[in-house]
Amino acid sequence: MPGEEESYATCGKCGATVYPEHLARRVAEHWEGVLLCPFCLREQRSASGAAMPAVTGEPGSEPVALVELEPAGAGGLADEPIAYDKKPTAIRAIGGGPGGLPVGKLEEYVCRRPLLKGSPNATRCKTFHCKLADGALAYMCREINEWVDSDDNIEIKFATSTIGVVEGKHVDPHLILTIFY
Repeated sequence: MPGEEESYATCGKCGATVYPEHLARRVAEHWEGVLLCPFCLREQRSASGAAMPAVTGEPGSEPVALVELEPAGAGGLADEPIAYDKKPTAIRAIGGGPGGLPVGKLEEYVCRRPLLKGSPNATRCKTFHCKLADGALAYMCREINEWVDSDDNIEIKFATSTIGVVEGKHVDPHLILTIFY
């Protein structure tokens, strides 16, 4: 509401924001007198061998059951290309890439429109980002070159770049590069 200030604290280890909901759900708490965010608390507990408490959702909510994914080659998710027009019918896993996709499946989208080779118009785009550090920039360059070399049909039409913040544990400036092909 306007006029109300939101109260929050910061992690004593990494400086990330700790919200009251984190404390209420016990995913963030004080460890040896220092307030730790969910990520640092998880690291601290795993390093010390302490048991992780069960995380509860909103009052009255039921836990989400996870489904084991079938291994590659068994006709399961690992063999199926992911299409834009397919909508998931149930939660299969939590975490991974955007939209709950398993990490590494992002390049396997089945697009309906063919690539326009030899045309100045682009039909697809891919975004890369990295922190503003020498090692991260070199890694991103290598990733882009490997991606372009992986498919003879990729013909880069143009690219855009900007500096911004990618939401995550640390708020660091990133180079965000979108390549249209």
